[in-house]
Amino acid sequence: MQTERARVASHLFLSAQVGERQLVWELGDTPQRIGRSSRNAIPISDPTVSKEHAEIARQGTSWTIHDLGSRNGTRVNGVNAREPLPIRAGDLIEIGHVAMRVSAEPAGPPLNEATVMGSSLRVNIADVLASPSRTKAGTEKVLKLLAEAGRLLVLPRPLRETCDQVLEFVERAVPASRYVLLLRPSPDAEPIQFAARTGGGRSAQPLALSHTIMKQVMDERVSVLTQDVGSDSRFRAQMSLVAASVHSAMAVPLYDNENVLGLLYVDSQVGTIEFDQEQLELLTLLANMAAVKLTNARLLEAESARARVAHELTTATRIQRGLLPETPPALPGYQLDGYLETCYEVGGDLYDFRVRLDGKLVFLVGDVSGKGMGAALLMSSFLSSARVLYETSSDMSEFARRLNDVTFRSSDSSRFVTAFIGCLDPATGIVEYVNGGHNAPLLISDGKIREIEATGIPFGVLESAPYAASRFELPPGALLTVFSDGIPEAQNGDAFFDDARLQELVATHAADPELTAIRAAVLDAVIRFVGESPRSDDMTLLLLRRDVTPA
Repeated sequence: MQTERARVASHLFLSAQVGERQLVWELGDTPQRIGRSSRNAIPISDPTVSKEHAEIARQGTSWTIHDLGSRNGTRVNGVNAREPLPIRAGDLIEIGHVAMRVSAEPAGPPLNEATVMGSSLRVNIADVLASPSRTKAGTEKVLKLLAEAGRLLVLPRPLRETCDQVLEFVERAVPASRYVLLLRPSPDAEPIQFAARTGGGRSAQPLALSHTIMKQVMDERVSVLTQDVGSDSRFRAQMSLVAASVHSAMAVPLYDNENVLGLLYVDSQVGTIEFDQEQLELLTLLANMAAVKLTNARLLEAESARARVAHELTTATRIQRGLLPETPPALPGYQLDGYLETCYEVGGDLYDFRVRLDGKLVFLVGDVSGKGMGAALLMSSFLSSARVLYETSSDMSEFARRLNDVTFRSSDSSRFVTAFIGCLDPATGIVEYVNGGHNAPLLISDGKIREIEATGIPFGVLESAPYAASRFELPPGALLTVFSDGIPEAQNGDAFFDDARLQELVATHAADPELTAIRAAVLDAVIRFVGESPRSDDMTLLLLRRDVTPA
């Protein structure tokens, strides 16, 4: 028994977690130095460890440790080892910010939450943000600094101005050579430089930062510190950093408590400036505050942009609505009604009617391919061009050819207009028309339905395309229904309202005394059919009826 006790007492081991490895050193008979330099018997590559930090010496069957004047100190169970202190199995030794365990067996549990990686230190931001007051940055001075940052960042500012303000404050809080803020334009995009400072002022010079570091910081949500950029394999490929003589660097994620927006990077080109864990944690806290502010700035800009677009759409809607006829013209012996409902704020449908100087009625219904602002602009151009031609082109074939050429020159290859254009002679009831690829209007007379088929291709497809005019008679009591495809093609799931349902509906209500009642019947039926399904197209309906000739 006595021999076993002596054997155990004569062996001690020192263990620490370094990166992914658990390292163990056996304490020998000769003095062993601990430090960052590889010349030490126990080398610890950590930025908080001095080159020659502490020394362990054996005295008989026991060991002592004492600090060698290090910058971050040596502690045994929390007691400073300025003078030699005895160490025993079970003791906890702190070398700078690295924790080491003394044991009688060659093993020991992981100790420090900050992981040493070569010449780097990596800190999980969740640990820092969970309880800032417990971190090494949680001093009263630092907490006052964070409070000041909160006051400065509370005011609303544009995104880029906010980025510049963040770096100005970081420059005051963490002495360094360069400061760079990078943001992701979108969640999956590579971060790009939004702001930079060097030498006390703004800098436009781009910084080529290691993709390995950026990916690690943003994907793993960790803050990284390196004391030797030149020897760190993650930085080695970025020769611009080495060429700039970067000595030490820190990179932390811009984490707004939900998403990583980008990262904040600082580096030192001066040997006298060496970052430590306290500064890394401080930068992490500042980056978190900045990220929350940047998210708010982005939301503010997005809301401003939305409000601007909404204002522009309101203006465009008002202008487009103003282009349509307010009321149908009075035409003795005939009734007219027109209605247009857009799917979005602005649309591509149009209708018009105009009594020319010769007393004839020109009317049209059109539908621009596509949706949104582009369709609305072409609709406006098409309608304006048609109105110019009403009086100058009495022949409908010539009218259509000239309108087509104007449309072709004012639109790109992806845009065209289907349109039905008619010219009614009120005295005879004869309608001369051109149907350029539009839905066939319905002529209801004596209980019979006739479709007015297309006579040409849509407008704007081919330059100098030929158009042939055709004629039909609108007899007394007859109703002409001209519509856009938004009515028969209205959808509920996979089902369409379809032409047959529209024909039956119009035939049923053709004898209603008021055209507004016919219009209401059609639109109400479409709305009931669509139900809760989203609308996908504009709806336009033009009705023209000839009165019954008095007996």
